[in-house]
Parts: sequence; structure tokens; C-alpha cells
Amino acid sequence: MKISQLSFGLSRFLMFVGLASLGTLAACGNNNDAQPLIPYAPVNLSINITNQQYANLRMDNGAVTLPVKGPAGDGGVKGVIVVRQNASTFLAFERNCPYRPYDACALVSLDRNSRLFMRDSCCNSQFDLRGQITGGPAPRPLKQYSTSLQGTLLNITN
Repeated sequence: MKISQLSFGLSRFLMFVGLASLGTLAACGNNNDAQPLIPYAPVNLSINITNQQYANLRMDNGAVTLPVKGPAGDGGVKGVIVVRQNASTFLAFERNCPYRPYDACALVSLDRNSRLFMRDSCCNSQFDLRGQITGGPAPRPLKQYSTSLQGTLLNITN
């Protein structure tokens, strides 16, 4: 066997070992890598928080849901949940659950009974009013959008 053939064979062997090692390392990653991300969808919403339909946003921890398409504008993949933290701070979250986001039933809603947390009835993932995971299989918190309050107009964008 010539040296060039031996060198070529050794190079192929080392490349195979390197690729196998990368595959093993990728398999050891966390579950977040295995779950697909929520797809991108435009969010450009404007609501007047003094309107009667947004009355829940007049109290701390009050929340409302906004549809994907409506008079307020474009609202993400499956709509947006807006939560009032205090008089000047609002949080906005995608309603598409981060666990298996392509499932038709992956929809997060405010818990009807307590109104103290959000949940996905499809996978039973639960989230606090700051969008953080409190239970279930969700691999990551809810996708959060930017908010800005100018007078009584709340703008929500991505």
C-alpha cells in the first residue's frame, strides 16, 4: 500500500470518527433542541386600554386575549395574551404553546377558573403570568413580544 493511499484512508477514518462524535454530542443536548421553535408571524397590535373590551387590563394581573387578525392588527401565530403587571407595565405572549407548536390544539389560554396562570389544554403545560413554565412538557417559556404604552395606547410588536 502506498503512503498516499494510507494517508487517504486515515483521513476518511478520522472524518468518520469526527462526524460520529458530533452526532453523539448532539444527541446529548437538552430537549429544547428537539422541539421546533414557534414559527415567525408578524405582530403589530395597537389597543386603547380604556376601551370596555380591555377592562381586565385596568387591574394588576388582568389579562385579555387578542385574535390573530382583528381590529387591533396582526397578532402572531395563534393570537396574543396581554397581561398587566402594573399601571405602566404590560407583557404580551404568543398563544402558540412552545411544546409541539405545529399541533392544531397547541393553544395557550388564561385559566378560566383561577385566572392566575395560563395553560395549554392540549399538552397541559402551565405558565405563570410572566410566561414562565410552571408545569407540563413545554421546553421553554412562552414567546414574548415587545410592548410600549403611550398614554392609553398599548402597542405590541415583534
